[in-house]
Amino acid sequence: MSNARDLLSVGLAKRKREMPELVRVDKYMRGVQDMPYMPKKAEAEFRTLVARSLENWLPLIVGVVAQNLRVEGYRSVDYPDDLEPWGYWDANQMDSRQNAVHRAALTFGVGYVAALPGDRGPAIRPMSPLSVTGMAEDLDAEWLDAAVRFLGTGKAADGGTLERWEVWGAETVSEVLVPQGEHDQPGKWRLGREDYHGASRCPVVPFRNRWADAPDTMPHELGEVAPLIPIQDRLNETTLNMKIAESYSAFRQRWATGISIPRDPKTGRPVETFRAAVDRMWMVENKDVHFGEFSQTDLTGYLSSREAAIKSMSAIAQVPPHYLLGGMVNISADALTAAESGLSRKVHERQTMFGEAWEQILRLAAEIDGKSSSVEDTSARIVWHDAEARSLSQTVDALGKLSQMLGVPADALWERVPGVTAHDVAAWRKAKDREASTDLVAQLMTGQHTTDVMPDDEGAPGGGE
Repeated sequence: MSNARDLLSVGLAKRKREMPELVRVDKYMRGVQDMPYMPKKAEAEFRTLVARSLENWLPLIVGVVAQNLRVEGYRSVDYPDDLEPWGYWDANQMDSRQNAVHRAALTFGVGYVAALPGDRGPAIRPMSPLSVTGMAEDLDAEWLDAAVRFLGTGKAADGGTLERWEVWGAETVSEVLVPQGEHDQPGKWRLGREDYHGASRCPVVPFRNRWADAPDTMPHELGEVAPLIPIQDRLNETTLNMKIAESYSAFRQRWATGISIPRDPKTGRPVETFRAAVDRMWMVENKDVHFGEFSQTDLTGYLSSREAAIKSMSAIAQVPPHYLLGGMVNISADALTAAESGLSRKVHERQTMFGEAWEQILRLAAEIDGKSSSVEDTSARIVWHDAEARSLSQTVDALGKLSQMLGVPADALWERVPGVTAHDVAAWRKAKDREASTDLVAQLMTGQHTTDVMPDDEGAPGGGE
């Protein structure tokens, strides 16, 4: 893969294979789903029931995991006081924008983030897999070889439509103009701008929900949504059947025999003789007339079927059932922890996957900014918000015991306190240094500061005669 046209050609071919399912996943997430079975000559009333039967559970599944993923710090072993990489995070408002990256990776199986030179330092830009396609010849490659991004369309000089594509290579980022519908005609493509991006490799990093185990595995197959689409369709169908039962047979129908039905003299249509109401009684003079009622349809089976489908979705997605069904009240802390253990393991796995990608992004940003120490620091790690159900007092008590019983330095445990950022740790270290310096000056001024001196031979016990 050499020039921008070659890279774009490869990217468009891969994108053509991926897009149909990516678009399908996106539609299901937005509630645009396959309708349950509907007769061709269905009346408007039935069509209304079909529309009302669609219940979109998929955003909840993704949201439960995404809400437990929040980066709140950056720690370096070799450069503990180097907060320059974390400054790139703050400068790009990534506290709020990180959620879009995590949700894209969970939904589609992959999300993308680019680091590029900006007016006020390195710019970090989240990008959707609906507009970006990454390429790597080696499935296990740490970095992408290239990436292509769709920027939109514009008008050509001849009045036609041009597609604007951005191509990220190992050294440059280029814009290629492609006539609409001419993806298989590279000779008609036109190269626009071409700039050096300032990194030593393709500055686009993929955020993988899971690593693929085969070269032809599509990203959507590794996301959280695609495996749940059949269950979502089953839920919609069960809900429709229940809505039909509610509308036509969930209430008691009455019948009468032995009566003559009058007709409207103008329209000729039958006229309803009896109207049911709380304050009305049906009376007839003919003793041969009989009244009765049909029993109502029991909806228990439909409700049980829906609950079983939701539990299947919960098991496959590793989301606790009470997040979807509710119903858990007055439970102990141990029971709650056991119920959420599967979700906790899943969140920790995603933190490991996404954490490596965020570290790559911050190293790229440092390289673009010319900070060699941060680029070479592969020991640095991302610190995630602790989303497990533990109180602050429990955490602090456990950290205090680590310090007292195992001799772990207290300041080395500060970063493990939930909600504490890298800036907080740096501020605490400075405050501790100032306090230690003040105490030393006070001791010197009061004469309390002494230096241990080894006793001479005469003053030592058992010294010379």
